[in-house]
Amino acid sequence: MPLTEYRLVADLIHGAAILLLFYQIIKNRSCHSVSGITVMLYAITFTCRYLDLYPFYSYQFEGVSAYNTIFKIYYLVSHYLILILIYGVFRHTRDKLINTLPIFAYLILAHILAWITCFLENIGQFDKEFFWRFSIFLEMLAIIPQMNLTYKQGTVNTTILFYMSMLGTYRALYIANWIYRYYNENILEPIAFFGGCMQTMIYLYFFFHVYPRLKNMKSSQEVEIKKEKLSNVDTKEVINEKTGKDVPLIHDIV
Repeated sequence: MPLTEYRLVADLIHGAAILLLFYQIIKNRSCHSVSGITVMLYAITFTCRYLDLYPFYSYQFEGVSAYNTIFKIYYLVSHYLILILIYGVFRHTRDKLINTLPIFAYLILAHILAWITCFLENIGQFDKEFFWRFSIFLEMLAIIPQMNLTYKQGTVNTTILFYMSMLGTYRALYIANWIYRYYNENILEPIAFFGGCMQTMIYLYFFFHVYPRLKNMKSSQEVEIKKEKLSNVDTKEVINEKTGKDVPLIHDIV
């Protein structure tokens, strides 16, 4: 794929988003707000997509290929390192109480979509094209577990929100890249374009429908906490007025 301005900016944003996730985990020494399933789905996505990195595929490390190879290796290595942090180093900080859709559900759905499109075009199930399409559909679904975890935890983690917004921007820029190439080179990859559009719609749904609800939930919780504190103060003042002296409440003593 030719290197356009849209693609260059998208790749840089994508790479920065991964670094931001590293920063979130290392700084807090916790992966409580990070979905291990999302990271695992991304790792599988890039493993299936970049088959040209493996010894049984030949490629030339020059020009744009050098750029591609560097980013491919970065995507693969970074996600596997994050998996080590989540399921190894900081495994005790994972939020295991929140139930999410099993990872096999995403894998099966992506496989079915890839199989249908390949069947219609007589493409073999173990052909490189099949794995590429599988990775496109899997990436389309990969962010859903993270969104689900964020919603069920009911917390607004600024770093995770930035991470997801950067991934959404990266996908939107790739759509712009495909549109640019279509009008200038008359080239369009319908599978990648469809996957990118669906993925962008998922991000838009989260930030325009789910995220405002999370903010309202947080505001309601803050109001309830303030009311509880004011209620405790009022109760203490009433007791003081009746007794004529400052009597501590039980929870103050404890």
